[in-house]
Amino acid sequence: MPRPNIIFISAEQQRGDTMHCTGADWIITPNIDRLAARSVIFENAFCPAATCVSSRAAFYTGLYPHNTGILGFYRSSGSLQWTNRLGENGYHCVSVGKTHLPDRGFREKIAEQGNKAAIMDKGEPNEWCQAVRDAGYEPPLDLHETDPNFYDNLGAVVWSLPEELHPDIFIGDRTLDWIDNWKEEEPFYLHVGFLSPHDLYDPPQRFIDQYDDDVIPMPDVTEEEIAGIPDELFAEQRRDEKSHGLTVVKASHATPERIRRMRKHYYASLTMIDEKVGQILDKLESKGLLENSIVIYTSDHGDHLFDHGLYYKGELYDTIVHVPLLISAPDAHQPGRHSDDIVSQLDVAQYILEKAGVEADDLDGIPLTPSVEKGEAHPRQYAFAEEGETGLRPEPDLISMIRSCTHKLIYFTGNRTGQLFDLVADPNETANLWHDPAHRAVRDELTGELLDWLYTNLFKHRDLFIEAR
Repeated sequence: MPRPNIIFISAEQQRGDTMHCTGADWIITPNIDRLAARSVIFENAFCPAATCVSSRAAFYTGLYPHNTGILGFYRSSGSLQWTNRLGENGYHCVSVGKTHLPDRGFREKIAEQGNKAAIMDKGEPNEWCQAVRDAGYEPPLDLHETDPNFYDNLGAVVWSLPEELHPDIFIGDRTLDWIDNWKEEEPFYLHVGFLSPHDLYDPPQRFIDQYDDDVIPMPDVTEEEIAGIPDELFAEQRRDEKSHGLTVVKASHATPERIRRMRKHYYASLTMIDEKVGQILDKLESKGLLENSIVIYTSDHGDHLFDHGLYYKGELYDTIVHVPLLISAPDAHQPGRHSDDIVSQLDVAQYILEKAGVEADDLDGIPLTPSVEKGEAHPRQYAFAEEGETGLRPEPDLISMIRSCTHKLIYFTGNRTGQLFDLVADPNETANLWHDPAHRAVRDELTGELLDWLYTNLFKHRDLFIEAR
C-alpha cells in the first residue's frame, strides 16, 4: 500500500468542548460530524502550550516548549521543524493559511496569514489582503477606530464584505484549488490553517442566523471561584482596560447579553469552518484521494469566552489546553470510536511521522498508532503544557501544567501560588485547592512528578543545541 497523504486541518482557538460529536449539541457542524464518523475521536486531547506561536512551534518540532525556548510569542527559526524530515523522505509539504511559523520544510506556502489583523507578509500585502483590494475593498480592520460600539461587542462583529473575501472562506477556497490542481504521484502533507474561531469573532450573518440565543451556554462564575484564582491571571484585563486596539476586550464592558452574543459569534464561526471542511472532504473524494489519506482535525488551543471570568488565552485551564482531535485513517480500528485516553498533540506529530516512515525517536510524543489502528489504550499518564509571559498574560514569567485523569496542577514561577484541581469532584476547575492543607499530599506528589518530567526531558535533549556549545 502506498504511503498515505496526510491532511492536517487546524482551527484557530477552538475549545475541546465545542464539538457536536463529543456532546456539544448546540454546535452546528454536520461536516465535522461526518469526519468524526470515519475517525477515532480523542476526547481528552491536550495542546502543549497556551498561545498560538508556542503551541504550533511545539507541535511542528515535536518538542516541549522548554527545549526550544518558544514559550510564547517568541521568535522561531524553524530549523527544528519536522516538515524538513517529511520533505527529505519524499513528501510534498504544502501549507494553506495560518502556520505562524517559518517556511522550513514547506515547498509551497499559500495564503499565509498570522492572524485576522495581519495584512502584510515580508513587507508586502499578503494574498488575502491583495485579494480584498483587487475586489475594490479595504480589509475591515479599523473597527476599533470607526465603530463606537466596538468594545461593547467584545470582539463579536458581522463580516461586512462579500463572503468569498472572508479570510477563512478565502483560505478554504485556496485549499480546494490546490487539491484540484494536484497531479503528482508523490505523497503529500497538506496543512490547512483556518483563522477562526479566533477573534475577531466575525462570521457572515447567515451563519449567525443558524443559532438561537437560548441554546448558547453561558459561564457560571461565582465569587468563590474568582477569589481562588491567582491575581496574576487578571493582569491582562487590567492592561486591556487602558489599551486600544482591534484585539482588545474590556471586561468592564461585559454583560450577560454581550457575552452571549460573543459566544454566539464564536460558535457561528465554527459552523463557517465546518462548511469548508465539508467541501475539502468532498474535493478529496472526487479526486480519488480520500481513501488513501489520513485526515486530522484539531486546534492549537482554546478560548475562555469568560469562563473563569477570563477571555482569550495564555492560561492552562482546560478551556485553553483541551483541544478537539479527530484522526481519520484508512486503517483506523472501528471508525467512529471514542477514546477517553489522555493524548498530547506531540503524540499526533509522532503519529504523522511514523505513518510517513520517518524516524522520530528523538522527539517527545508517544506513538498513537496502536490506539488508532488496534484500539489499544494509549499509555500516556500525564499531559504537560507550558507558557511564558506574553503580551496577553504578562505575569508570571512561566506557568507549567501536569494533568492526569483525576487532577491538574499548575506551577507558577516564584512558587508563591499556583493552581490545583480535583477533576473528579470539580471537572470545571472552579475550586483552587493549592493552599488547601487537605490536598497537600496530592500537590506534593504532582509537583514531584512535574519536576521529574522536566529534568528527564531536559536530559533527553541535552545535545539538542550541541553545535552551539
